Amino acid sequence: MGNFNFSIDLPVRSEWANVDLLRTSVQNCFTAIFSDIEGCHSLAMVTGELIENAIKYGDWSGADEQRFRLRVWGEGRSAHVSVENPVPTDDPSGQEVLQTLGWLRSFPTPLDAYRAKLIEVASADRDPGSSKLGLVRIAYEGNCKLSAELARGVLRVQAEMTV
Repeated sequence: MGNFNFSIDLPVRSEWANVDLLRTSVQNCFTAIFSDIEGCHSLAMVTGELIENAIKYGDWSGADEQRFRLRVWGEGRSAHVSVENPVPTDDPSGQEVLQTLGWLRSFPTPLDAYRAKLIEVASADRDPGSSKLGLVRIAYEGNCKLSAELARGVLRVQAEMTV
């Protein structure tokens, strides 16, 4: 992709239709600018997965001002995607994201973690919707470093990828 400086920083309504709209918008924007189509697809996939997590695990029971925030930017040869969403203080989903990222770092490679997670999901009796497979997919397919922080009722998950 080459060096670029680009930023999207928007509060977005927590609606499932917005996942595809934002994923497609990011992909189309980068495809119009860069010749690395595969890199554009990867960036869009990472964006979509993080948005899906925000909508799925966010706390949308409050007032209309509760929105998730998407930010996409580049620095040199690195692209970053950050998604923030409100989480209820008594809900374990934010801590589960942090634990999943710790689990992911315990593997030598994202591929090893992805294989282990697929086996876990295939053999689990629990709801596959709570597997956190999307985060592991981002690390593997997007070749991303993932980080997260949970503070004051907001979960921020960030992916960094070399482009």
